[in-house]
Amino acid sequence: MLSPLPSRARMTAAAALTAFGVWCTAHPAMAEPRPQPPAASDVSAAYQVAACDPKGTTSTDASLATQLNGTLKAKMRGYMSAYRVSCARMVIKAAHDRGLDTRAAVIAVATIIVETSIQNISEMVDHDSLGLFQQRASWGTAAQRLNPTWATNAFLDKMIRVYPNNSWKTAPIGEVCQAVQVSAFPDRYQEQAADAQIIVNAILPYVSAPKGTASVYGVTSDGRLTYTAIDTATGKRTHGAVTSTTTLGFTPKAMATLNFNTILITEDGPDGKLYRIDVITNNTSLTYNPPVQIATGWTHDLLTYDGNTHLFGIAAGTLRRYNITTTKPTAATISTGTLIGTGFTLKTLTATASNWLLGTTETGLLISYRIDGTPYTRHQLRDSTWQVFDHLLSPGGGVYYGHRPEGSLHRYLDADPYDGNADDLTAQTPVDTTGWTQTLLSAQPATVS
Repeated sequence: MLSPLPSRARMTAAAALTAFGVWCTAHPAMAEPRPQPPAASDVSAAYQVAACDPKGTTSTDASLATQLNGTLKAKMRGYMSAYRVSCARMVIKAAHDRGLDTRAAVIAVATIIVETSIQNISEMVDHDSLGLFQQRASWGTAAQRLNPTWATNAFLDKMIRVYPNNSWKTAPIGEVCQAVQVSAFPDRYQEQAADAQIIVNAILPYVSAPKGTASVYGVTSDGRLTYTAIDTATGKRTHGAVTSTTTLGFTPKAMATLNFNTILITEDGPDGKLYRIDVITNNTSLTYNPPVQIATGWTHDLLTYDGNTHLFGIAAGTLRRYNITTTKPTAATISTGTLIGTGFTLKTLTATASNWLLGTTETGLLISYRIDGTPYTRHQLRDSTWQVFDHLLSPGGGVYYGHRPEGSLHRYLDADPYDGNADDLTAQTPVDTTGWTQTLLSAQPATVS
């Protein structure tokens, strides 16, 4: 008969055992195959458990549990709690801190769903197994196995040994779990792989929260300049919008922010005039010097700057890359442009990093481009729904903002913006649901990591 729920004293002791465990990687012995299903995998059973995070659960853990209970499809649907989210969070963080592909976290979470229903079990239910992964005594001490960071690293160490040369990235998730755990019931892991991905997608942004401020300039319908600052970790506005009292004096068509006080804006007219806007202050008020016309022939529909000398522009579906060699460019310090390609019928365009672009189409595609020469590399991240945005912004660090015409600004986090897929791209709480009435928007690049 299984043990009853633990007393407060036993829970505290188990949590202390976890908190003072060894926090390092390990090379465990081979796991022994189990002759019967581990009783600890029963999602509704009650066991003695240790805290996963020594600091306890958070309000975000509780909120994510509610969210996940409505989105999971398999075993854990309706059973997620703040505690279980905190356990998954520690496992995901351990994988992330090693710099491994997100798939490593998915493999680890699929394993703990099967083994313990995402609980750090501190009593020996199945032989001498302990912890989230139900690791036997041959893996390490009790304190180590009850330390989620140590246990996850031990699991990942073996995974990498069994699947060298990153072969675990392409092997079926359930197969990898089984190779590490050596279970008598190998088919159970793959059944939880999809939910493991959902859990990682939901939690990872809070583990790998971006650091930095998004500085966003905009233009209103009457030609005034705006400035807004957003804390990228929380998605909250920290400053503004501050709006200038003066107008630009011309009808803007496309804009690109170069740095904290320099913006390039084209005029919507046959001459394609290019202006440089030099901002004086954007603190309690927004003031700038009179716009300086620096060139003509800039009939581009879209502009963006990547923060590393590269200005990209699309005109009539043709993408060109220009090099800018000074912080306050003139016609002489902007190169004539390199043809990247044609057929770029994009609705929006932003730079996410040096020589990386992100854009959307009228049909709702979300596309990432690696401009590594000609030809470039194209990754189709999403097949639909992104047509709702009329502006796309990125301050770097995998942070994306999508603006809708009704005035809302939506936030997305891409845990790995360079992997060519959207498995780890997740929607976050919108910055604002109303109030963003600008007709043009542009974020200063490379301010977030």
